[in-house]
Amino acid sequence: MLNNEVTVVLLCCRVYLQTSAISELKTFISQHPVQWQQVYQLSTKHRVRPLVFQVLSKLSADVPAEILQQFRAYCREFLLFAVDRHQEAARIISLLQQQGIQARHYKGTDYALLLYRDIGMREFIDIDIMIDSSQTNRVTALMLAEGYEMYHEKYFRKYPAHFQRHIKEVAFGKACQRGRRFTFEFHYRPTHGLMDLQYSFADLLGPDYLQRAYTAEDYYKLMVINNGASDFFPHLRSLMDMILLYRQGPFSLSLELQPYELLWRQLAAGLLGFQTNAAPANDNTYQLLARRLRHAQPGQSYTLLQQARVRLSLAADISAKWRITHRYLTYLLRPNANDINALELPYFLYYFTKPVRLASNLLKQK
Repeated sequence: MLNNEVTVVLLCCRVYLQTSAISELKTFISQHPVQWQQVYQLSTKHRVRPLVFQVLSKLSADVPAEILQQFRAYCREFLLFAVDRHQEAARIISLLQQQGIQARHYKGTDYALLLYRDIGMREFIDIDIMIDSSQTNRVTALMLAEGYEMYHEKYFRKYPAHFQRHIKEVAFGKACQRGRRFTFEFHYRPTHGLMDLQYSFADLLGPDYLQRAYTAEDYYKLMVINNGASDFFPHLRSLMDMILLYRQGPFSLSLELQPYELLWRQLAAGLLGFQTNAAPANDNTYQLLARRLRHAQPGQSYTLLQQARVRLSLAADISAKWRITHRYLTYLLRPNANDINALELPYFLYYFTKPVRLASNLLKQK
């Protein structure tokens, strides 16, 4: 049973998609008590505030004025910040290109313009840029020269080969004029170490992926991996992304990615009324993800155990299940940036200090 506030957010998404009429939303609001501040909070966690505001603003007589003003203030601020980020991304890419470094902006404002025709309609945080893995040192030097702080710099400097093997991007941040931060992530592959699927950008998009504009099909492949195989469709924005891309299809996916496509299609049908006549997905996995979207706290990461459960449920065979199990066991044992930042040791000794750090963290939580 959905609570009233979740229903309002879902109906706003449905109205935007035209899978429900706005009269249905108006009737629901008139017949049910709604805690409007919770609607705003849920829209925040689901990263759909601009979309929800666009729909609710058409029902201004039915929504408290102070809530509409809260949405309006955020959307105005976000639009200004999105423009700032768009301009900063263009500036950084221009600097990279001047030094002969190929780079390609993706997601963020580029993606918002493709799907929503408005850079202020899709919430995002990071500025994502694709680069070749051989250029990470040059990109790092340029970003530091531009006044950016590198995240996990100590790890990157001490063990660069290890870093690139296990981390899929180099990331940087800097405060901007409006009191928030620009955060850049320079991706040299689309998949991270815990995923059973391992692709390069060239595998997905072809060898010219840094030189050309992207089609809806390019983005569909990227987002099945990013929203699905990596993050398991963590909020309603991730489903909206998939629906708006799917409408521009049909697209062709590899067999390995099709279970994640099936999963979003089932979630979209159950939550947003978007019917694609998809065959049933793995029921336990579907229920876990749907329950989280309906009732839990969207925006929070899945626990390591939940991640493993989803991946194991979608594995094609015993061999794939073993590879996934092995990846997670290795991840638990392998030192990471937290260990390296905490102590100055030869690398092999971090294998002994990591269990101590993890045990200490567990005790602090208790």
